[in-house]
Amino acid sequence: MTSTLGQELRIEDYFERYRDVSGEVILKEDILRLGLKFTEAALTRAKDHRIKSYYLFSFDRISHDEMQKRESARVPEDIRFSKGQYGLRPTIVRVINSAETKYSIDVIDDQLMLLEHGVPIANVEYPPNLRSCQTTFEDGVTYNQVVARLFFNSIAFLTNYRICQYWGPKEECKFCDINNNVRALRKVRGPLEVPKAFKDAQQVATVIEAYYREETDPGSRMLTIIMTGGTITSKVNGRNYVDFNVEYVTAVRERIGSRLPFVVIMEAQKKDDVKRLWEAGASTYNPNIEVWDKRLFQQLCPGKDKLIGRDEWIRRTIDAVEVFGEGNVSPNMVAGVEMAQPHGFKTVREAVESTTEGFDYLMAHGVVPHLDSWCIEPGSALAGREPLPLEYFVEIDRAWYETWTKHKLPLNSGWGPMGPGHATYGNSGYIDMGNR
Repeated sequence: MTSTLGQELRIEDYFERYRDVSGEVILKEDILRLGLKFTEAALTRAKDHRIKSYYLFSFDRISHDEMQKRESARVPEDIRFSKGQYGLRPTIVRVINSAETKYSIDVIDDQLMLLEHGVPIANVEYPPNLRSCQTTFEDGVTYNQVVARLFFNSIAFLTNYRICQYWGPKEECKFCDINNNVRALRKVRGPLEVPKAFKDAQQVATVIEAYYREETDPGSRMLTIIMTGGTITSKVNGRNYVDFNVEYVTAVRERIGSRLPFVVIMEAQKKDDVKRLWEAGASTYNPNIEVWDKRLFQQLCPGKDKLIGRDEWIRRTIDAVEVFGEGNVSPNMVAGVEMAQPHGFKTVREAVESTTEGFDYLMAHGVVPHLDSWCIEPGSALAGREPLPLEYFVEIDRAWYETWTKHKLPLNSGWGPMGPGHATYGNSGYIDMGNR
């Protein structure tokens, strides 16, 4: 793979080019598309903080075997950058290990710093490792291994089913490495890290109750619960897909009540099954469509296309608004995957126009999609692609915000607050959009 990093503009040039978009959004998206490198000093500083849990996908641009400093067992879950020469507001971003990146984390004058091409541009913080996260069950499994805490502990993220029953190249989503990630994680960290494919619902409820009861700093308290897992096309432990997920929602709600949002991410379901999720206590429903264009949906999500189909997926998503209400149905779009070659759009303009069409159609029906910036993972079928231009990510975030504003919709619930200096969700810059 030929690197093009030396040909790119500096981040401040993009600040100048996109004056209507906050610098926090632009820098965050650049880190998400290129990843980070950590010096030994920066890795040492992470020792007493919350280490990356690999709770679902790898979210790395290099494999575990390529990490010369054992980064996958040493980097923090996420970082928060702020201040520096651009006066940046606090911004949380997930950690993506990468070899080809201009961004690094180092310790300079006893301060963690974010560097661009070796030049310090912002201060950095690592997330605290809460007492509850370090608690262990009798078998040695930590609470954080059962339910990960993400984005400075603002999200409790439950992966209730660690594999996906879309198997092989004819079914797996091309950008996804969930099955490969589990295999790699077991090899690197052992069976204790991923003891079995699914988790015990009462054990999950115990962990979330501990998180809920723990006194924490207001800046890192648990704001929401998100539950996801691989698709179930048959049964797991005798339960079908909906029964399997309902059990977890019910167990958690019985322990902590209904104060916190509970986001359920799963395939698009028929309305009667969607009602079951809502009645069990789910507050937000995310049937992730991933990519809007019909041709690309068929090519990039062959299992989803085979099981449900793109048009039926959209119909079920819109029907779910009648159950959950506006702002509470929030399918994911993998921002950038629509440009994946050889089949994707060739230009930023075409890609943004296509996905904006999806924003507009869904929002017109009360659906508020959310974005995750595409990480080109080595264990996925799309491994080895070049990072997309930064322009794409800035323009898709702007398109989302303008469409959302036009339709006067509430923010997608369960993803934390919005706006520069306030947002907590670390997987996309769209949530940091707003007043400069």
